[in-house]
Amino acid sequence: MKVQEPCRACLEGLVRKTTALSGDDPGVLDSSLSLLEDLFDADATPPWVADRLLAHIRRRTGVWDPYASVKHREYREAQAAVRGLCGKTDDCLEDFMRLSALGNSTDYFTGGTFTGEVPVLEGDVDRAAAAVSGEHGEILMLGDNIGDFVFDLPLLRFLGRSGRKVFYAVREHPAQNDLSMEDVRRLGLQDLYPRIISTGKANVGLPRESIAGEIERLWKGKGPVIAKGMGNFETISEFDGERQVVYIMKVKCPAVARAVGSDVGTYIAHVR
Repeated sequence: MKVQEPCRACLEGLVRKTTALSGDDPGVLDSSLSLLEDLFDADATPPWVADRLLAHIRRRTGVWDPYASVKHREYREAQAAVRGLCGKTDDCLEDFMRLSALGNSTDYFTGGTFTGEVPVLEGDVDRAAAAVSGEHGEILMLGDNIGDFVFDLPLLRFLGRSGRKVFYAVREHPAQNDLSMEDVRRLGLQDLYPRIISTGKANVGLPRESIAGEIERLWKGKGPVIAKGMGNFETISEFDGERQVVYIMKVKCPAVARAVGSDVGTYIAHVR
C-alpha cells in the first residue's frame, strides 16, 4: 500500500514519539520532520518511510531500542488482559482468531488499548478460517507488536493441537514497538512457544526484498501465511499477488480502511 495523505500524521506521530523516547533533542526532531517531508513520496509505502526515519533517529541519538520500556509495559498489559478474558472464548478457530485480532489493538504513536471484551471479527472470516484450516501442515505467521504475541499464543497452541506446525516470525532487531528476537531472548518467549523465527531484519512490516531463508521457504510453500497488523499489510499488499495471505488486524487509519473496505476501529480478517 502506497502512502496517502492520512499517513503523514501517523508518520509524524512516530517521529515525535521516537525522538521523545530517544532523549527529546529538538535538533533531532527538526531533522527527522524535515526528512519525513523528503521521503513522503507517492511511490513509497508507509513502512519504507518509517524504516528510514527510525534509522535516522537511531544514528543521531545512539539509542538502539527507544521503545524498550514501552514494550515491557505493553507485554504486561497484554498478559493481564488475556487473563481477564479467560472463559470468554470457545475452543474454536474463529474465537482464537478474534482474540488474535484484539492483540493488535495498540500502537504507541497512534494510541489504543486492549479492551475487556473479545471483539466481533469482520471481513473475510469464513475464507480466513478455511485457508488456515486447510490440508497443509506448515503455517507461517508474521507477528507484529509485542502485545500481539500474547494474544496470538492461544491461536498458535490451538493450531498446534490440530496437528499444524506454525512458525511465528518476528523482527531480528528493534523496530518501534514490534516484537524482536532481542525481546524474545530477554523475556524467554521461546519457553512459551518454541517455533519463533527471525525475519533477519529490523524492518517495519516485511518488504519483498527481506524474504529469505526459512521465511522464503514457507512463503513459497503451499501452507497458509497469516500476517498480523497494518505494517505487514502495508508492505505485503505490494506483492501478495504471489500467493494468498490472511491478514488479521485492527484497522487504525483511514488509508488502510480504504484499502480493505472497512471502517477505522474495526477488527478484521482480510484475505487477498
